[in-house]
Amino acid sequence: MSEELLGLTLAYVFFTALVLLAVIYGRLAWPLKAGLIVIAVVFYWFSYNGWKETQGWPSQVELPQKFLLHYAVIEEPNEETGEKGKIYIWLTDLLNDELAEKPRAYELPYDQAAHSAVEEALKKTRNGQPQLGQPAPRKAKPSDPKQKNALGQKMKELKFSNVPAPALPEK
Repeated sequence: MSEELLGLTLAYVFFTALVLLAVIYGRLAWPLKAGLIVIAVVFYWFSYNGWKETQGWPSQVELPQKFLLHYAVIEEPNEETGEKGKIYIWLTDLLNDELAEKPRAYELPYDQAAHSAVEEALKKTRNGQPQLGQPAPRKAKPSDPKQKNALGQKMKELKFSNVPAPALPEK
């Protein structure tokens, strides 16, 4: 367990103790005590969702405008079980054409075009040619509402290209 998570856990224990002391020994009206309990439960729910980000769960936010692909896992839809399918991508953001400090996992809804593009990029990566990726707006608007991502925005097309060879300094 990292130091940040240990500190966060201790802070939650302290907060819970304060709420319990206020409810048990406080001379507050019962509606106020009930409000404190509801606020504490809501706070824990939000913090639990925030922990997912610190624990390495894949993020469902939009992909960065430019990224370096590391790896991907594609789960195809299964009609028998009703699973919609997902594409998990591990990438490093290239903000201002510089690598971010650490790679990040992203979760995308399954899309046949994205599946093909990611699979082709993975083949090239395995053959020793790193891939740069960019989300691009789709040319044709999807008529199927299933092609919308978790944020309610239309899926973007994924475009990959080879990482250019580094320019060597002159001697």
